[in-house]
Amino acid sequence: MPGISGPSSRIGWRSRGLAGRIDMKLSVVVCTYNYGHLLPDTLRTLAAQSVPDFELVIVDDGSTDNTEDVAEQFRPQFRELRYLKKAHSGPADSRNTGARAARGTHIAFLDADDLWSPQYVSEIGHALSAHPEAELILCEGIIVRSENGIITEAASHRSIPKLCGYVHSPDEIFGIVQAFSPSGMVFSKDVYNRAGPFDVETFGWFSEDIDWMFRALSAGAFCVCLKQRLYLYRRHSDNLTNKASDSFRSWLALYSGTLKQSRKNPRIERLARSVIRSRALRFLPTCSTSEGRELLKRAIATLGGEPLIRLYYFGTYVGLVSLLKLHKRFRQLWRGAFRKKLAIDLGLSSESVFVAVNDQLPEVVDGRIASGRRPV
Repeated sequence: MPGISGPSSRIGWRSRGLAGRIDMKLSVVVCTYNYGHLLPDTLRTLAAQSVPDFELVIVDDGSTDNTEDVAEQFRPQFRELRYLKKAHSGPADSRNTGARAARGTHIAFLDADDLWSPQYVSEIGHALSAHPEAELILCEGIIVRSENGIITEAASHRSIPKLCGYVHSPDEIFGIVQAFSPSGMVFSKDVYNRAGPFDVETFGWFSEDIDWMFRALSAGAFCVCLKQRLYLYRRHSDNLTNKASDSFRSWLALYSGTLKQSRKNPRIERLARSVIRSRALRFLPTCSTSEGRELLKRAIATLGGEPLIRLYYFGTYVGLVSLLKLHKRFRQLWRGAFRKKLAIDLGLSSESVFVAVNDQLPEVVDGRIASGRRPV
């Protein structure tokens, strides 16, 4: 995986306001399932892009709510909008449907509950202008919680590595896959074809993006990471990614499948095991003792013996899960007591929302927090 190089692609923006080239087109794919109540905010941020030169593909994964009505209401605000409805089959198949239907040379995902800065498309265009060989462009974002259309909490998303070029080291690979979000990712159709589609069989409902990112980097994607917060990742009760036990299962599948050959590199082996160990403590307080014990047993078999995981497993017989639940609850209460509550109305303009949220967070310079304030 590290050190693999690949061919450059000569591409540029179709919009003369960006790279001044005519051989590139962006397709924005919004995948949604019963998010009719969240989709309007997402589409408003797309309609507010400072550079509106893109096609919009909305993939409806068999919604039973008013998603189609919402899409039709916004149709007049976009130059090109296609609405594709299919049977409910999960996020991986939805992403593949959108990628295959996209007519652009580059594809950007925006999940139906996330939001883009008005400068998102513009900044991606500038990056491609400076690095026309780029096949994968990533940016940073902000995690927010909202209630009834009001953002109440905000925190910096995990920082992505600062790099431009082919990914050479295992640390860079794991730094990317643990920090990126699909809503902060743009890739060329060339790299999609090389890496292959999102894996419907193994990762149809969870972590399909992480599996695909490992394969894209392995395929020699030229990667540009922008140290700019250009999207809002909304956390809410319906998030698929809220299920920590599913994330743990996915990492076991990544270890035994996606990374099987790459683990011949000792550093990748160590990093993969480290991620699994850390995620064990995250999922245990979110599930029953019996489910936790079964998952840990599977992890021991998958890893071929891991002392710390074994310790956690035996700990489930002496109250470890209950202790972790108590610890998690205490941390939530402690943070809640001191966390600054926000009141940012999502009904404001996209520009105003992003300025207001960014003002609550530490300034980031060259990937480091420049102020003394800590993210919430």
